[in-house]
Amino acid sequence: MTEQFTQHTCWHAEEAARTINTEAVSPSRAVFLATHAPFRLRRSRLTGGTREDAKNVERAADLVDEKAVLSDFLARKSDTGALLMPIVGESGTGKSHLIRWVREQVEDTPKRKVIYLEKGKTSLKAVIAELLADLESDNATELRRTIDQLSSSMEPEALARRLINSIEEELSATTQKGVSGPTRVLRGPRGLAVLLQDPHVRNHMLEPTRFIPQLAHQLLHDRRGGEQQRPERFTTEDLPLEFGDIGKVAQMTAGVLKMLSTNPPMKVAAVDLLNECLEAAVKRAFNLGSGSLVSAMEEVRREYVRQGREIVLLVEDFALIQGMQRELLDAMIEPARREGFEVLARIRTMLAVTTGYFQSLPETVLTRLHATVGYVYDLDAPFDATRRGEDYMASFVGRYLNAARIGSEALEAVSEGAMVPNHCDDCKFKSECHTAFGMTDEGYGLYPFNRSAVTRAVHSTAPVNAPHQFVPRAVLGSVVRKVLVEDAKAIQDGAFPHQGFNDRFRRAEIDAPLNSAMLDSLEATHPAEVDRYRTFLEFWGNAESPFKGEAAVRLAFGLAPLMALERRRPLTQDVSKPKVEQEKTRGAGNFQLPPSLRSRIQEIEEWATKDTGAMPNVARELRPIIADAVAQRYGWVDPLMNSMSKEALKLIWSATSGAVHIRGARGGLKVDSESAPIQFAKSGQNAQFFQSVLLLSEGYPPNSMNSVYRLAELAESKAPNFTTAILTKHEITDANLVVGLRASLIGAALAGRAWPGMPEAGMVDAVLHDGTGWTREDSRSRVPLWNSTLADHLSKREELVARVKNAFGISQGERGKVRLIDAARLLPLLQQAAQEWHWQVGDHSVPAWVSGAAKGFALLPRMVDEQLDSLRDLLASLRRRVARGTLSKVVPAVLDAMGEAKERGLRLTSVQSENLGALATDIQDADWQVITELEDDFTRLADMTSEGQDHAKAEMFIAIRGRGPALHAIHAFLEASNDWLDEALESAKNRIGGHEAETSDSLNSVVREWAEIVHDEEPANG
Repeated sequence: MTEQFTQHTCWHAEEAARTINTEAVSPSRAVFLATHAPFRLRRSRLTGGTREDAKNVERAADLVDEKAVLSDFLARKSDTGALLMPIVGESGTGKSHLIRWVREQVEDTPKRKVIYLEKGKTSLKAVIAELLADLESDNATELRRTIDQLSSSMEPEALARRLINSIEEELSATTQKGVSGPTRVLRGPRGLAVLLQDPHVRNHMLEPTRFIPQLAHQLLHDRRGGEQQRPERFTTEDLPLEFGDIGKVAQMTAGVLKMLSTNPPMKVAAVDLLNECLEAAVKRAFNLGSGSLVSAMEEVRREYVRQGREIVLLVEDFALIQGMQRELLDAMIEPARREGFEVLARIRTMLAVTTGYFQSLPETVLTRLHATVGYVYDLDAPFDATRRGEDYMASFVGRYLNAARIGSEALEAVSEGAMVPNHCDDCKFKSECHTAFGMTDEGYGLYPFNRSAVTRAVHSTAPVNAPHQFVPRAVLGSVVRKVLVEDAKAIQDGAFPHQGFNDRFRRAEIDAPLNSAMLDSLEATHPAEVDRYRTFLEFWGNAESPFKGEAAVRLAFGLAPLMALERRRPLTQDVSKPKVEQEKTRGAGNFQLPPSLRSRIQEIEEWATKDTGAMPNVARELRPIIADAVAQRYGWVDPLMNSMSKEALKLIWSATSGAVHIRGARGGLKVDSESAPIQFAKSGQNAQFFQSVLLLSEGYPPNSMNSVYRLAELAESKAPNFTTAILTKHEITDANLVVGLRASLIGAALAGRAWPGMPEAGMVDAVLHDGTGWTREDSRSRVPLWNSTLADHLSKREELVARVKNAFGISQGERGKVRLIDAARLLPLLQQAAQEWHWQVGDHSVPAWVSGAAKGFALLPRMVDEQLDSLRDLLASLRRRVARGTLSKVVPAVLDAMGEAKERGLRLTSVQSENLGALATDIQDADWQVITELEDDFTRLADMTSEGQDHAKAEMFIAIRGRGPALHAIHAFLEASNDWLDEALESAKNRIGGHEAETSDSLNSVVREWAEIVHDEEPANG
């Protein structure tokens, strides 16, 4: 049985790690040459000799390769005998690799001396040793001795302290004379030097990870394998602006720190000043005299001119040669001829510098460069949308893949000048592999990449602001080495590409994502591995499926077969909306969309498929559409309640209510996403749904009928959430309704229509009555607070009861009266409300629709107490005038007394007669039993325990109970009668003898009868 090409690795991870290095100086000559790929460079012309000119070079349109650069470097003549050719580029673009390649091409000869300064040899000792290797003069010997002595006797920590002291001294020595701008205030002993004088700031800047300790270490020791490359010079991040405890520093130090932290231009000026002083500080720290290197290099050049040799100086990273850069530059550009004689050897210098460092070179150097060569070679030559460079990238990666497969030891065994073997030639899977994954023009297989995967991985690791930039160091370290070393086991296990790959290689903005229709299909068919399949299709398929060799690539990675993926309907034609409705109903893909709709569809697409997609405008449009779909399908039956108008419904889940949360979408909402009842994740399925919703809203067919069904299902499933929103928005939750029902109950109680312990049916009638026609016949027996509170309540009760009815019932039409009440929901809440007959709402707020009708209810206990006191006083007053069991005799006795008084000459005034007559008429048919009932109520209350709910409810019952108008009428009649009798008796006392005495005796007889009726203990004597 033929072995399948699946989960196979044609390399060993350990050997790949040894073979692939990101630094040009690390690999051996054999590995270096085996992996070398052609360069892409531009000639960038200097238009002048200033730093501003260096920032604005004119880049040529045509590219050149490293062979053209080498030829130019070796063949170009210089009138001064000193040629300087910078290789400029950002970090990782291959500057050092190019210098290393030149070194491999140029050998020492009797006519040429090659001096090669590797970027790994950063110590001053190594640099001086290389520069002065063949010089034995006194100056050279002294220079070596000084540096050797310090290098061997000093630890990096001590040198770091020495450096910071030297920098402080250099800063203090600067002057403000002739200086303007932000730098001026930083110069001198009271400027930036103040920071380095403060012990707390010094300790902060001497922490091991800071610039100065790193510089000290690499000035004393060469860079070791795996050691991080230190920064070239001070940056704003090296300023001690994040100093932990600023309270510890001196006042002057704190002032400088504050000035720097609040003034961005001042930060830049401070960094420039530190870097300006750095070289002199390094010299001071190493006790190097000014001009010592220039003198030594002149001696070197004199020696080689005597030998008739030209110097080729190759510097892999000029920025790392701290402490002697300026003098070395001076030595590089020093003319060979003086007074017509060639006194110094000619020198050709190729040095690698970063773009930023090149732009800060001394203007004397830039002027000389402009006057001699006039241009630099620039490695910042990115591809673009039209020249994507897939073949170049594949060729570059393919060389390293082949080297990793062969291994460093086998490469070392290849004879000098022989062709590097192609590992693929002996592979049993070569045919299947190259067919599926492709190969480079040189014949190297790209597995486990293909051209699409290489291109996308390169784009992913490029600078965000330059996504087409090809950065060799990043490609080697982050792409080739990572996959071959870290992902080998995942490939063998059939787990590649995995989440780690996805995290490392985020899709670049310039690369198309998998469209939402395909993503939707993946989510449906491979829900557990959506990210893996998505990465697979985006990187290896360039976001298409099927792609060339897809089945074989999938099998190689151990991926299950992909089910058929839906194709996205083309939505790209730029025409106006169809004018006739029939055109809207054409089959999918056959209709045309207007630009505005197409643009919104694309916003949704980017939201689902890109990290940056936020669709703020479309999100604002979608939220109310989706919310309205739920609202329009709402049934109003669970719980049963009155329906609302469309306008009112829109206010429940408005566009800004936060009811619909679309993850990753903006649109002005500032709400807690977790509280949104309808939530949409960022997915292909939801993108297809949103596009369909948008199309439907504009009258076009949806992407799929599934979206229509989903909208209906969404409306059904979110009905409980909409119920909650309605109840909350209109304050008719169960808790709100209990408060409202209690308010209605208490209002009915104030009106004498409800009381504790009444039958349930009666309570229902009471709470649902709008209070129309409610009056208290005993209002004249009510305390003022009771009457005023009841009046306020009745003025608002109709609205209160209407809201209660709407919450529990349904009507005919939007504006009809409620005809049917949901008793099953009402009764439990009413029972809960009736548990308390005082205005207690606990932790619940009072709904707005209740508060107006409940004005003064908090004073209900006081009202009850006052009413009970009033009734007790009234009963006491009545019983002083009417004994129990004598009620039927009172009115006749009073009327007889009035008649006798009239006959005896004690006439009533017309007012008294009219008043007593009217009062007598009022009580003619009165039920005098009301007094006995009131007395019995108080008797029962007195027999109860004075604490507990039963006692409170009994008090409430007595206070609430309607007594009719009789109590007040009887009391008024008795009071008026009593007043008249008192007046009559007083008049009788004043009668003396005769007829007056007879009258007084007769009147006394009547009074005694009255006293017997009312139990007056001391009837008056006439």
